[in-house]
Amino acid sequence: MWGQYHPIPYKSRIKEKFITLFGIGLSFSQAVWWSVGGYLSVQMSKVIPRIGTDWLYSRIHYAIPFLICMYLCYAKHTGTNLPVWKYYFFTIRLHLRQRTFLYKKGGS
Repeated sequence: MWGQYHPIPYKSRIKEKFITLFGIGLSFSQAVWWSVGGYLSVQMSKVIPRIGTDWLYSRIHYAIPFLICMYLCYAKHTGTNLPVWKYYFFTIRLHLRQRTFLYKKGGS
């Protein structure tokens, strides 16, 4: 039995739950994205005034940072099946990396 493992725990799709809000179980990374989105929305409401006089539509633009954070939290890149935020992070890191150019000396 040495070197063998039971496949059920490793293939289960059960995700960890860090906190439960409104009946929604959130993992740690999801809870961080939710809190960042809420924080950015509150900070935006302090800087940008309401648009118009209607109660709902004058404040709907405050949800934009929260919706962007929800997109980064739940969306997955189709080609790699990575979370979108991680895919964007790796792409930016790839483009900003220190490059080493190796040239072949010619003409000698």
